[in-house]
Amino acid sequence: MKTTPSKRETDEMFKWLNRNRQMLLDLYKNQYIAYNANGIIAHSENLREVFALGNASKQPFLIYLVPRRTASIEINFTNSL
Repeated sequence: MKTTPSKRETDEMFKWLNRNRQMLLDLYKNQYIAYNANGIIAHSENLREVFALGNASKQPFLIYLVPRRTASIEINFTNSL
């Protein structure tokens, strides 16, 4: 079975990731997730485990490392002339 996602499938997976980013931060901080457009296939702090479970699912998937936290920086540039 082909498990490499097509361009369309990859686009749908990225859309799923963007729609669910806050949930991922809440539930899976500092973990790898194998996911596709239908949701999470596997999660763990161990990348090899997630990769093996993703492959065992026989579904196209991507892997994402959910960060421990997010941050934003505000920079104020003023013209000193």
